[in-house]
Amino acid sequence: MAERASSAAALLRRFWGFAKPHKRWLFAGLAAIPLVAGMATLRPLLIKEVVDTAIPADDGASLRQLAIFFLIAVAVEFVAMAGQVYALQRAGHASIYDMRAAIFRHVLCLPARFFDKHPLGSLLSRSTSDVEALGETLSFGVFTILTDVVMIASFLVSMAMLSWQLTLLSLSIAPLLFLLVRAFSKVLRGLQLEVRRAQGVQSGYLTEQLSGVGVVQLYGREDHALHTYDALGSRYLRATKLANIFDSLLYSLMDGISAFCVALLLFFAAPALLDDTSVLTATTGALTLGTLFAFVEYLQRIFVPIREFSSKLATVQRAAASLERIYGLLDTPCERRTAPDEDTLLRGWKGALEVRDLRFSYGWGDAADGQREAPVILRGLDFDVAAGEVIAVVGRTGSGKTSLGRILTRMYDGYRGSVALVLEDGRKLELRDLPPDLVRRHLLMVQQDVFLFDESVGFNVSLGERDLDDDPAAMLEALDTVQAGAFIRDRGGLDSPVGERGANFSAGETQLLAFARVAARSPTMLILDEATASVDSLTEQRVQQAIERLLDGRSVLVIAHRLSTVRHADKIIVLADGEIAEVGNHEALMARDGLYADLYRSGFAEE
Repeated sequence: MAERASSAAALLRRFWGFAKPHKRWLFAGLAAIPLVAGMATLRPLLIKEVVDTAIPADDGASLRQLAIFFLIAVAVEFVAMAGQVYALQRAGHASIYDMRAAIFRHVLCLPARFFDKHPLGSLLSRSTSDVEALGETLSFGVFTILTDVVMIASFLVSMAMLSWQLTLLSLSIAPLLFLLVRAFSKVLRGLQLEVRRAQGVQSGYLTEQLSGVGVVQLYGREDHALHTYDALGSRYLRATKLANIFDSLLYSLMDGISAFCVALLLFFAAPALLDDTSVLTATTGALTLGTLFAFVEYLQRIFVPIREFSSKLATVQRAAASLERIYGLLDTPCERRTAPDEDTLLRGWKGALEVRDLRFSYGWGDAADGQREAPVILRGLDFDVAAGEVIAVVGRTGSGKTSLGRILTRMYDGYRGSVALVLEDGRKLELRDLPPDLVRRHLLMVQQDVFLFDESVGFNVSLGERDLDDDPAAMLEALDTVQAGAFIRDRGGLDSPVGERGANFSAGETQLLAFARVAARSPTMLILDEATASVDSLTEQRVQQAIERLLDGRSVLVIAHRLSTVRHADKIIVLADGEIAEVGNHEALMARDGLYADLYRSGFAEE
C-alpha cells in the first residue's frame, strides 16, 4: 500500500501511467497556458499605456487603438482558456475511464481472502467516489494550478521590468504565504484521507444492510440499522467539517493578505506620485500613475489564483487521499494468471488426485497479515481420487468439508502438505504451483448458494463466454442435460430474464441453472458442495437426475448433505474435527457402525 508520507506530487506522478495514452490532449491543453498567461499579462500594460500616454496626450485615436488591443487580448485569453479546459477535461475523463476499468479488472483477479477482509461498500467507494475525486482534480486542480503558476511567473516578470523595488515590496509577505500553504496542506491531506475512509466505511455498511434488508425488516432492526448508519455518518461529517474549516481559513487568510499587500503598495507608492523627494522615488525613479495602476492590477490578479489555490489545494489533497486508497487496492497482489507456455499443462489430466498430509487454516498464507493465529480446519488428510471416481465427503458442520472444496478450486491458498494432480503418464503437478484460472478450467464447483445475475438465462449459463454465446444450441443442450430445458423453453428460452439474484426462479430451478453452467463446460473434475441442500424432496429428484448425468465420465467430489448421491459413491470419506475418521463405501461404513452410521441414521440432520 502506498505510504502515507507519499507526497501528492508523487502520487499524481504515478497516475501518469493512466494519463499517458491521452497525452495528445494533455499537451494541447498545456500548450494553451503560455497564450493565456501572455494575454493576461498584457492587459495591465495596456491600461498603463492608456493612463500614462493616451489620456495625458488627449489622443483619442491611440485610446481607441489601445481599447481594441485590450478587447483582442481578452477575447484571445478566453478562447484559449476554453480550448484548454476542453482538452484537459477530455484527457481527464478518458484517463478516469481507464482507471475505472483497471480497478475493476484488478478486483476480479484478487484472491478470496481479500474479500473476506474488505467490505463491498469500501471497494465500491474506491471505484466511484475516489475516482470521481481524481476526475475533478485533473479538470480543475493540477493543470489549472500549472496555469496559475505560469501566469504568476509572467506577472512577476512584468512587474520586475516595471519596477523591481515595488515588486520586492509587494512580495515582502511571500514567506508568510509559503508557511501558511505548507501548514494547511499537511492538515488538509490528513483530513481528506479521513473523509475518504469514513465514506468508505459508511458505504460498506449501507451496501451490507441493503443486501440484507429482508432480514432487517423481518426482525424489526430498522431503528438499530439507522442508528448505526447515523453514527458512521457522524465520523464522515466531523472530518468534512474540519476540512471545510481549514479550507475556509486558508481562503480567508489569502483574501486578507491580498488586500494587505495592495494597501502596503498604496501606502508606500502613492505618496511618491506627489513627492519627488520620497525615498521610493529616489530608488525607483519617476513613478507614474499608470505604473501604479498596473501594479495594483497585477497584485489583484496574482492573488486571485493564490486565493483560489486554497480550494484547488483541497482538491489536490482529496485526489491524493483517493489515489492513496486506490493504489492501496491496485498494489494488492493478484492471483497468478496462466502463461502462454502453461496452457497445456493439464491436457493429460483425467481427474486423478493424490492428497497427502493436507493441513489448512484460514490464517495461513495471508500476505497482508502474515501467519496470523486462526483455527486449523484440516489436519493431515490423506486420500486418493482415481480418474472417473466418485468420492463423497461427509461430516458434521464445521468438520472442514467446504474448506476442502475451496482448496481444490484454488479459492484459498496457504495449505500445507501436498495436493497433486496425477496425469495419465504418471507425472504429478502440485496444485499450489498451477495458475488458479487454469485449474478452474478443468475443475468446477457447484455450491449450495447459487448466485444468478440480473441478466438473461443465456448469460447466466455462458457468463459471457464467447464460445458459448455464439452457440445457443450448446447452451440448450446443457439445459436439457440437467432437466432444465423444458421449463426454460416455457418461459421464453435463453432470452428470458432471471431477475435480481434469480428472483424469477425457484430454489430448485436456480440450482438446475447452476448445474447447466457446469454441463456447458464439461470439466474434468466436479465438486458438489451440498448442492441439493436447499431444495425440497420432489425437486431433489430432478436435481438428482441432473447430477447423475454430470457424474458420467468424470471425477466427482460430493460434499454431501442428502444421502441419495452418497450411497452410490465409490468411496466415502467421513471427516470429524478436520481429520479423516472413516473411509469406505456405504455398506462397509454401515457395517462398522461408527460415525457414518450415526449420521446415516439421523439423516444427516446435523448438516
